[in-house]
Amino acid sequence: MNQPIPTTKTTEARDSLIDAAVAETVEVGYGAVSVEGIIRRADSSRALFDAHFADKQAALEAAYECRFEQYLSRVLRACEAQSEWPLKVKVGIGVTLDMAAASPVDAQFLVVETMAVSDEFLQQVLDSRDRLGRLLIGGRTETPQGAELPGITEAVMVAGIAGVIAAQLRAGETKHLPAVAPQLVELTLTPYLGREQAAEVARRPRPSLDSQ
Repeated sequence: MNQPIPTTKTTEARDSLIDAAVAETVEVGYGAVSVEGIIRRADSSRALFDAHFADKQAALEAAYECRFEQYLSRVLRACEAQSEWPLKVKVGIGVTLDMAAASPVDAQFLVVETMAVSDEFLQQVLDSRDRLGRLLIGGRTETPQGAELPGITEAVMVAGIAGVIAAQLRAGETKHLPAVAPQLVELTLTPYLGREQAAEVARRPRPSLDSQ
C-alpha cells in the first residue's frame, strides 16, 4: 500500500499536535495527558490526530524523538566546529544550557521524570542519553586519564547534567542555567583532564557559534 505523500498542510498539522503534546505533558504530567487534551490544545480534531498517531503513547514518543533530534542536531553542529575535544564538550554543554533557558518547556519535556513514564518511553529516554554519552567517549582516547575511567563514566555525566537542568527548571531558575556552564564543564572534564586543566578550559570564553 502506498503511503500518502506529506504536504505542507499535513506537516503543519503534525507539528501542531507535537507542540501540543509537549506542552500538555509539561503542564499536567505524563500520567494525566490525554488525546483529548492534546487535540484541544492544538485546536485540532480526532480525525487529524488519528491520521498521524496510533494513540497517546505514539504521539508522545514522536514528540520526544522530534525534540531530541532537534536538540542533538544543534549540539553536533556546534561541536563539529571545534577541533579540540575539550572545546567540543564546552560548547556542547553551553548550547545545551542556552537551549534549555530559551525553551524551558521543551527542556522540561526532554528531562521528563523517568519513573512517571511507560517502559517504552523510558527506554527511549535512556537510548537518547546513551547517544549523548557516546559524544563524550572521544575523551577516552584523546586525554591522559581517559582509558582508565570506569565504563559508566559517560552515563553518569549525562545523567548529572540532566539532573542539574531538571532541578533548575523545577526551582524556576531557568534564566540562570547558562551561568552554570563553567561548573558543569569543569565537572565533566575533570575525570579526563584532571582538575587543574579542566578548570582552565572551563574559565576560557566559549568559542563563538556565529557560524552555526
